[in-house]
Amino acid sequence: MDLNALIFIIIVVAAGLLAFAVTMYVIGLFRQKDQALAGGAPAGKKTGEMPDDEHKGAEAIVRAVRRFAASDDYAVIAPVNVQGSKDAADLDLLLVGWFGVLGVKCLGWGGEVYGSLDEEQWTQVLPQGRRTFENPMTRAGKSARAVRDALFAAKLKNVPVETVVVFTNPAASLNLPRSTGHYTEKTFLAYLKGPRFREDKKVEVEPVAAALRQQD
Repeated sequence: MDLNALIFIIIVVAAGLLAFAVTMYVIGLFRQKDQALAGGAPAGKKTGEMPDDEHKGAEAIVRAVRRFAASDDYAVIAPVNVQGSKDAADLDLLLVGWFGVLGVKCLGWGGEVYGSLDEEQWTQVLPQGRRTFENPMTRAGKSARAVRDALFAAKLKNVPVETVVVFTNPAASLNLPRSTGHYTEKTFLAYLKGPRFREDKKVEVEPVAAALRQQD
């Protein structure tokens, strides 16, 4: 075999190896992207106990909502103890105004959070390890039904009820699709100041608030 042929073979083999390496790298990137969008999460290294920080930051949200409510004589109920026909409302506060009822669930989890709207379980990953938890958007839907059940039992019908999930830990990395409908503290406070909560839906604040407080 002459030298030129040998050099040509070496170049072809090197090019093939390089193409293979680049292909595998690109596939790895796409897998990571798909994993994040689908709610998948990498395994965490277990080095200690997982923190109990679900309610971290909730008090700041409650205070902000109370300040907002004071300007329009809206009612704030916190803590929330409302039992529906099937489930209890898992919420940190209820805001009652002319617009209807807004239920807020705060989550103070840090680390990386993976999930999507249609997944039953979401995942939190920290250096200490990882844990799964029920889809908080699903939990919020159950809480909304519980509030509606309580109002219906009090013969208060046609009251608009909305529930939202607010991630309150600014250090959290939320690997969630935009379509999930979750909020951070910043985006929630911006939403609260929007026109949605100035609309007059002819909701009588005191009777509605009284019906929800009766279960405390």
